[in-house]
Amino acid sequence: MVSKLVAVALFASVAVSQVAPKVVTLEPAIGGEVDAKSTKRLVVEFDRAMNQDGHSFCGGGETFPKITGKPKWESDRKLVLPVELQPDREYRLGINCPAANNTRGKDGTPVEPVAWTFTTLPEKVRPAAEQKRRNEQALALLRKTLPERYSYHDLRVKDWPALVEQHRAAIVGARTDRGWAAATAKMLAACEDLHLSLQLGEQRFWTGSRSVDPLFRRELLDRYLRVEPAGKQTLAGRTADDIGYLLVGAWNSDVDPERVGGAIVELADTKAMVIDARPNSGGDERLAMQVAAWFVEGTKTYAKHRLRRKAGPDGFGPIQERALTGNGEDRRYDRPIVVLTSRYVMSSNESFVMMLRQAKDCTTVGQPTFGSSGNPRPFELDNGVTVHAPSWEDLSLDGKSIEGVGIPPDVLVECTAKDFEQKDPILAKALELLRAKIGGK
Repeated sequence: MVSKLVAVALFASVAVSQVAPKVVTLEPAIGGEVDAKSTKRLVVEFDRAMNQDGHSFCGGGETFPKITGKPKWESDRKLVLPVELQPDREYRLGINCPAANNTRGKDGTPVEPVAWTFTTLPEKVRPAAEQKRRNEQALALLRKTLPERYSYHDLRVKDWPALVEQHRAAIVGARTDRGWAAATAKMLAACEDLHLSLQLGEQRFWTGSRSVDPLFRRELLDRYLRVEPAGKQTLAGRTADDIGYLLVGAWNSDVDPERVGGAIVELADTKAMVIDARPNSGGDERLAMQVAAWFVEGTKTYAKHRLRRKAGPDGFGPIQERALTGNGEDRRYDRPIVVLTSRYVMSSNESFVMMLRQAKDCTTVGQPTFGSSGNPRPFELDNGVTVHAPSWEDLSLDGKSIEGVGIPPDVLVECTAKDFEQKDPILAKALELLRAKIGGK
């Protein structure tokens, strides 16, 4: 057992072959509800014969089940974990993870990691008929409201009635409101939207997930330049030939825009700057704007959007522009910049990239961004579940949606995680371009 469940590692990866074993059955099922007293074991069944000398159940803390005995292989495909569960609890564990991947096929290939979540019923539940009516009413209200409020309702799901019918039995048959939320989140996974979620009390049910390598390795930076922390989530430094480097890892409360500005001031004498957006997946667009203002002169429109007003493909309001006003001359970096991007870049960090493209001399280098932006807004259902649904369609300056498409770089660097074992090809390309531009070596 490891102390923390990890589904995706930012700076590490587990080598999984294309023929990795897969989990075909879980008992309880992911998102399922079970009775704590009668559930004494967790069962995993694989698609092929497995190596019975090892296994890895990852997790820890209050959400990890209490184990009452050693895991046992009942057959070469079925693994059983004896447990003791408590009522009205959410449980989380993983089968393999970056820290432990001993669940393997007979040929030694690790199982693809699986994040396993389920809940136990409270000791007292509503009568089944009453809960069923409650579930049906909430589903009906969701079906009515979602097309009116969810901006990407028609993007990836083409046949909503068929999708609802596919999941109806699980949703209507849920024994609790929490079970309803879990079953509905499983249905809404078809939207492939990282900004669409449900909430019941303090518990959040996310409908989307992703496993994306940022194509960034902190340890490789030292091969190209000297960097130091400039507050939480921020790195700043320079190369030996005075090309600056700035990275902000997230647009959240850990970031102090004034301290980031101080780092930019320290780099004011550099000949050009690399701004590394790769390991940032978004946050507060207003924070991103405060940093981008150091690189833009005057007021510039950087993006557009339109809000969902009613159901249907024509149910959007007028296109609105988002603009950025740059700092005054004494608080502006006006030399060439290169912005590094990858598929990990999404949401408000995509807005940051679009802001920087309004700088006088900006080139984006790397790979297309992820293409996910939503400005989620809540609406409540009559079973107490709150749906957080994207309310806008984010658009580039030419009026095209970036959802699921992303922002293409000016200079594409074809590379994969394997290319980052000894070097950083995206950063290397950026430095090459800047040195050619400023006449450096």
